[in-house]
Amino acid sequence: MKRTPLGRWLIAKDRAISAWCRRTAQGHARRWAVLGAHLGDGWLWILVLILEWLFVPPDRRPLVARWGIAMLLAGGITTSMKFLWRRQRPVQIGGFYSQTYDQHSFPSGHATRMGTVVVFMPTLNPWWGWLALPIALWVAWSRVALGVHFLLDVVVGLALGMSISLIALAV
Repeated sequence: MKRTPLGRWLIAKDRAISAWCRRTAQGHARRWAVLGAHLGDGWLWILVLILEWLFVPPDRRPLVARWGIAMLLAGGITTSMKFLWRRQRPVQIGGFYSQTYDQHSFPSGHATRMGTVVVFMPTLNPWWGWLALPIALWVAWSRVALGVHFLLDVVVGLALGMSISLIALAV
């Protein structure tokens, strides 16, 4: 596929900013990046969904169900896009993804998941849901800083998760 000058410029900027981000993850910052990178893991947010279901008032459970549906839909779209674009990860690191199943980086599944969190968590828990955005940005930075994603991967992932969640809330 031939790229336009704008496309080549965007890819070059994406690679340059992502490389700079990887250089920021040294020493203590790397430890924070490792922690942040795993805060977007699917098993963790499935557990959060189950806890939300158990502890929210029964009249709010349909909202939790919509969040679960949004996460499933976002995950399916993300996985399909990964196999369509097949963008290789900047660095192959074990322990952050399956190197046999999830070897493609665009878009970031962790960022997509966190995009759903950014929309649904404040709706379900207004008193501490404001933490969703800073945590989502921490996860996104961490994925780029550790080299398992490019910046554009996490930006598109966040936007995708947020968009699907906003549609799920509106329907």
